Formats: sequence, C-alpha cells, structure tokens
Amino acid sequence: MTRCSDREVEEALLTALLTAPEHLPEVAGWLQPEMFSDPGLGFVYQAIQVLYNKGEMPDYLTTETEMRRMDAGRCDEMGGIAVLGKSLHRIRHAGNLPQYAAWVRRNYLLRLLQNLFTTQAGRAGQVETDPYRLMEETDRLLLQLRDTLQAGAPLRSLHQLAAEAIATHRERQNQKVSDFAICTGFRDLDSLLGGLQAGELCILAGRPGDGKTAIVLQIALNVAKARKKVIFFSLEMVGMQLVNRLFAGEGGIRPHALRISDLTPGELAAMEEIAAGWEDHPLMIDYTPGLTVENLRAQVLLMKKREGCDLVVLDYLHLLDYKTSRGQTMDQVVGDQVKMLKQLAQEVGCPVLVLSQMNRQSENRAERQYRPQLNDLRDSGVIEQAADVVFFVYRPDRYGIEKDEETGESLVNVCQLIVRKNRHGRIHTVNLIHNGSFSGFKDV
Repeated sequence: MTRCSDREVEEALLTALLTAPEHLPEVAGWLQPEMFSDPGLGFVYQAIQVLYNKGEMPDYLTTETEMRRMDAGRCDEMGGIAVLGKSLHRIRHAGNLPQYAAWVRRNYLLRLLQNLFTTQAGRAGQVETDPYRLMEETDRLLLQLRDTLQAGAPLRSLHQLAAEAIATHRERQNQKVSDFAICTGFRDLDSLLGGLQAGELCILAGRPGDGKTAIVLQIALNVAKARKKVIFFSLEMVGMQLVNRLFAGEGGIRPHALRISDLTPGELAAMEEIAAGWEDHPLMIDYTPGLTVENLRAQVLLMKKREGCDLVVLDYLHLLDYKTSRGQTMDQVVGDQVKMLKQLAQEVGCPVLVLSQMNRQSENRAERQYRPQLNDLRDSGVIEQAADVVFFVYRPDRYGIEKDEETGESLVNVCQLIVRKNRHGRIHTVNLIHNGSFSGFKDV
C-alpha cells in the first residue's frame, strides 16, 4: 500500500469508531496511537482512547473537545476533528472496522521491520561490526518486536475450556506419564512433578560439588533413552568432560582414570559398548563459549524446525554471556534472561531445565543444616516468579546428618532433591542414592 492508502484506511477507521463507538472494545486492547502513519490521526485516536477509558462514549464533538484539552495548540494547528476530511461524509457504518484496525496494525509492523532492517543493514556495512553479534542483536530485537505486538488470545468461555480439559484427561487416562510429559527417569521425582511439562521453566540449584550437573546430565540421558530429543547447553564443561561424566555414571568407569587416561582394557571395552548403545539416543550437546540467550534460542528453534525438540537443558544460568545497558544491575540482566528462557519454553512447547547458583549468604545462616530455601537462589527475585518448578540438590551427610530424624533411615550417600516451588503440585523432598564418585544416581 502507498502512504496515501495508509491514510485513507486510518481515516476510515477513526470515522467508523466515531460513527459506532460501541465497537471500540473490539480494538481498544491492541490498537495504539503510535500505530497510525499520520501522527495527527494518532492524536485523534488517543483522544478517543482517553474518553473510552473514562467511561465516556466518544463522538465528533466530545473527541474534539478532548483533543483541545490534551493539546489545544496541536488541535488548532491540525484543524480539529476536520482532519478526517472527506471520510466524515463517506463512512456511515462500522462493519469493516476490524479489517481497518488489522490493516493499520499490519502496516505499522511493516514500517517497524523496514526501519529495523535498514538500521541493521547499515551496521552490516561497517568494517568493525561482528557478524555474530549483529545476528544475535537482530534476533533479540525481532523477538522484542514480536512480543510487544503479540495480540492477546481470544476470550473463551469456561464451558469451552472445561470441555477441552475433560477431553485431554480422557486421552491421557490410559497412558503413561511419559506419553504426555518428559520423564526424568527418577521414579519419585516424576511422581511428584508429573514429569517435566511442556512450556514450563524448571530451575535446579545447588552448591558447588553437590552434583547438580551430574543429575541434569543423567536426566538428559534418561530422556534421550526414551527417544525424546534433547539439546544440552554446557557453559561449564567441554564435550570431552561431559562424555567422561556420562561414562563414569553409566558404566562405573573410574572418574580419575578417565581424567588422566589411565584406563584398563576392560574399562575401554566397557566404554565402547556403552558408546554403541548411545548411537540412537537423540542427545545433542552444545558447548559454545560465550553463549548468549539469543544464540541459545536460535539453536533451539533451528533444532525444533529440523528434528523437533522435547527438552532443553542449560548448565548453567549465570555463565550466559550478556551485554548490560547503562544503569542495568546484574539482577536485571539475570531477570531478562530468565524471562526469555520462560518465553522459549512456551514458544517451543517443551520444558526448559536450567541450573542456577546459590548465593553465598546461604552459608552464613545460624541453622547449621543449611537446607536450601527459595531466597538462597542467586539473583532470586525474578527466578522465583518466572519458574514453574524450583528444586535444590542437598546432601545431608555433607553436614554431618547421617540419619533421618523422623524415619530413622540412613542418609549416608543420599542426595535429596528438595522441591521448594511446584506451581501445579505439592512441595516435597525426593531421595536419591549416589555412588561414591558422585557421578551416578538411582532411586531409593
């Protein structure tokens, strides 16, 4: 459409609204004044919005009066409501109002895209521009643009939603958890959480050396064994280290021997047998240094498009690379990253499992058992709000606790997963047994 056509549609939209203001609720929630190509027409719509928000029904007279109240000089300069010109006489009904509004919104989005691509094209022509940074920034700006203009879901009746819920439950009634959720492979954890659910952000936190990386590695491998597609982002270890962790956990290979390559012929043979069994396990590993959340998102979306993606694992949150804006705190940076990871889980339709650090203050509590709490999460505010599930790795025997006070059961070599937040279920503690090298786990 030409610029003139844009104006004609915008005039028709405003005249339709003034002719039949009872239709204003159909567009008021997602049409904004800045979407008009002509700022003057946007000013008219702003006055209509103000009247609507005050509970008044806008018409030609009340709208021009509101325009004068908002900015008398601007109103006189543009000629008041007469800026709508011939449309005042042409439009006599509001039947096409939704189409007019959609047209205005569409053209606004196209103008924003044109400006964005023009700016990025200019930067691409500069010698000092890093192409990878430019791609990541462009991807981030496009994501922000889409989120800003995302129209809300249509309103639906309680009866409709209830019917869909019942149909889903009927479908799942005779199925296993793994048919509609991602099983971690740990029986009690899956029973508590109902598996890892699509669209959910799950946070696993722990202190250094507690085994949180080994746990998520084993979860990733368990999921892959079930022929579910997993992508594992490691910011702490390279591929060789991760594979050695899996060899130690799966085959009981001595971790120290793996580290210094002092393996026996029997251990090498066992490793070859284990590796042969991994051939059809769809577990993809990315250990790109300096990974940003934008690059992570791009990788996941690419895998989703090519092969599908059932689980995303990130080890770990606080090692993601980032750029700070002036005055932005670390809490705000982490908050933005967590929000983007939550959006990614919803966009791809799979769970995202993220490791997080704990703050140092947690070690200074008077309570010497150091059982982790939600506020022990590093930069915890936004993490607590955005996450659907938050659980902690806790080793009781590390603090001299070798027996459960309530049951009397031994806690030696027990690793506890303490679920502190479960948006859709219970808060509880799950016990696992770990081997001496702390590289393998199993149900109690």
